[in-house]
Amino acid sequence: MTSQYSILVADDDPSMRRLLVRIAQFVDPNILVVEASNGTEALSALQGRSFTVVITDYHMPGISGLDVVMAAHAQAPARPVIVVSAEEEVEPAVLAAGASVFIAKPFAVERFAAILRGFLTAS
Repeated sequence: MTSQYSILVADDDPSMRRLLVRIAQFVDPNILVVEASNGTEALSALQGRSFTVVITDYHMPGISGLDVVMAAHAQAPARPVIVVSAEEEVEPAVLAAGASVFIAKPFAVERFAAILRGFLTAS
């Protein structure tokens, strides 16, 4: 069975990216997940398809998560964008750029799953 949902997960830390993918697959085992290891890959993925939800780290080499947020928001203003970062001071900037929610690292997996589930079911 194929999920009706697709998400983009952009994070330069492979272990964090893997965790975010696993959370998404827990929320919906059939979800389509596209992974990006940096902002450039994330922007390229955004040009190639329409995602239900975009999840991005803030600090990545080259193009930042803020740039990913702005591009995702410009493409589909109503699409949820989740930003994760250990630096809480970036929260106002990412929310102003169009992010739906900011989640500080480290975070509770259950809380992240609940937020993602809420966005998916609302779409």
